[in-house]
Amino acid sequence: MPRYFQFALLLFSITFTTAVTFVGDDPVVELSLGRVQGATMPSFRNKTIYAFRGMRYAQSPVAQLRFANPLPETSWGDEVLQATSDSLVCPQPGIASYMTEDCLKLNVFTKSFEDTLPVMVYIHGGANVLGSGHSSYEAGPQYLLEHDIVFVAFNYRLGALGFLSTNSSEAKGNFGFLDQLMALEWVRDHITHFGGDPELVTIFGMSAGAMAVSLHLASPLSAGLFHRAILMSGSATNHFDIDNLFWTRKLARELGCPLYDPMDVLECLRSENWTRIVAVCKAWETYQLINMKWNYEIDGHFLPSHPTELFTQGHFNKVPLLVSYTANEFDYNADVHLGNQHLLHDLGSNFVEYAPELFLYRQDATIGTDLKGFYLGDNTTEINSENIEDFGRIFSDAYIGHGVHRLVQLARPFTPVYYMRMDYVGDRSLSAPLNGEDKPVGVGHADDLQYVMPGLWYGALMAENDSDVFMMERLTGWFTHFARTGTPLNSTDMWPPCNATNLEMLYNGVVTQVGSPGYSERYAVWDKLFPTAARSGGAAWKLSFAMAVATGVASRLIGKLM
Repeated sequence: MPRYFQFALLLFSITFTTAVTFVGDDPVVELSLGRVQGATMPSFRNKTIYAFRGMRYAQSPVAQLRFANPLPETSWGDEVLQATSDSLVCPQPGIASYMTEDCLKLNVFTKSFEDTLPVMVYIHGGANVLGSGHSSYEAGPQYLLEHDIVFVAFNYRLGALGFLSTNSSEAKGNFGFLDQLMALEWVRDHITHFGGDPELVTIFGMSAGAMAVSLHLASPLSAGLFHRAILMSGSATNHFDIDNLFWTRKLARELGCPLYDPMDVLECLRSENWTRIVAVCKAWETYQLINMKWNYEIDGHFLPSHPTELFTQGHFNKVPLLVSYTANEFDYNADVHLGNQHLLHDLGSNFVEYAPELFLYRQDATIGTDLKGFYLGDNTTEINSENIEDFGRIFSDAYIGHGVHRLVQLARPFTPVYYMRMDYVGDRSLSAPLNGEDKPVGVGHADDLQYVMPGLWYGALMAENDSDVFMMERLTGWFTHFARTGTPLNSTDMWPPCNATNLEMLYNGVVTQVGSPGYSERYAVWDKLFPTAARSGGAAWKLSFAMAVATGVASRLIGKLM
C-alpha cells in the first residue's frame, strides 16, 4: 500500500459505505439538503447509537414567520452541518437561557445505515406549553435503541407562539401542529439515509403529545405520513372548550397591543420579546392544578371539523392503534393544596362555579352539579384529605380517561385498537405520594413514560440492576413490535385488539391480564354529559351504561342519571 494512502487513512480515519462516511467514529450522512455529521452514544446495554441531534427541519419561526405556518428548511450548501448536540428547546416557562425561538429542530438515532428499519417518531407532551424532544431532558433513545428501530424526536412551537389565533385568515392558529406535520414530512423525505423505512412510520406521544397524535389521525394533511400510532394518556376526542381567541386578546391586552384588527394584533405581538409573551401567559396559572389554555383550531385546513366528529364518521387515517392510560393519572393533582384550607373549602362549596374553568367545558350548572354529585356527593362543602383523591379523579377523567375511552369506542369499528391500562407501580412516580416504605401508592400521569425513554423530566436512565428494568424491557418490546408488525405481541390471544365486536383491555401490572375496560361507570357519566353529535339520541350513553352494568358497578349511576 502506498505510503501517502496509509497517511491519508491515518489522518482522516474515513471509512466508506454505500450510505455513510465516517470521520473517526462520527458518521457523516449526505441528504438532499447537504451533509450532516453526527456522533455516537451508548444504548442502555452499550450498543452503539449513531446520534444526529439539532437538525433543522423548518426555517426559524421569527420576525414575519412568528405566528405563521412553518416553511421547510433550505439547503445549507457545501458546509457540513454539525449535528452533535441537542438544540435549545422552544420558549416555555423555565430558564430562558435553555431556550430559543429558533427551535424547530429534530434528532435522529439509528444503529444501522444499511438496513430498512421501522421508524418511531415521538411527539412530546406538556399541555401545549411545555416539553421538548431533547435527548437529555425527555426523549433519550437508550431504551428504544436496544431494539431494531430508528427513533426521531423533535421540538415544536408552544403556548401563544404555537397556537395563538385571531380567528381570521391572518392567523388561524395550529402552528405547533403544522410544525409537527413538517417534521413528519422531513422524516418521509430523509429517513432512508439513516436506515429508516418511510413506509413504516409509527407516531407516538404522551399527554398533549397523544392528543396531537389523535389530531394527525384526524387530519387529512397527515395522511400517508405514518402507518401506526401509539397514544399514551391523551386524545382530542374529549369535551374541551378552549377559546384561543380569548387568550390571544388577553395576551394582547396585557402587553398593550391592539385587540381586534388581526394584522395590528400580529404586528404588535411580533415586536415583543418572546420572554415577555411567555411570562405573561405563565402568570395565568394561579391554582397549581392541571390546566390547558391553548388548543387546536378547526381551521378547514389542518382540521376540517371536530376530531370527535371525524372519528365518529370514520373520516380519519385508519392505522392500527395502541392506546393506553395510567391507573391514577391526575388523582393526586390537588394534593399540593392539602394545607390550603381556605381554597379547598371554596372549591368544595362553590364547585359548580369553579368546574367549567377547572375541567374545560362551557358554562353549564347542570354539568357541574352532576359531576359533584357523582364524585364528591351532593352535600360536600369542602375538600379535605378524605376526599381529595375523589376530587383528583375528576381531573383524571376530564383530561385523560374519558377522551381515551371515547377514542377507543369511536375508532374500533374501523381499525384494530390495542387498549391498555398501566397498573404497575414502580419505584418512582412524578405525582403519587409515598407509603411507609417510601414506595409510590399509585401510578400517576407520565409515570409510564420513564420505561420508554429516559430523561431528566420524567425519569433518569435506570441502572442495569434496577428493579423496574423488566417493565422497560416489556414496554419497549411491545412498542417496537407494534411499530414493526402492527401488533404489540406475536399472538393476539394474549392481547386481543378492540374491534367492532370485541372490547377488552390489557391490565399491565407485575403480571398482565385481559378483561373488560376499567372505570366504565365513571366514563359513562361523561358520555351522558357530553354525548357525541352523532349519538346525541342516547346511543353512546346506552352503550356505556351497558358496560357499567356488565362490570357490576352501575348502582351509583342509576340514582344519579336515570
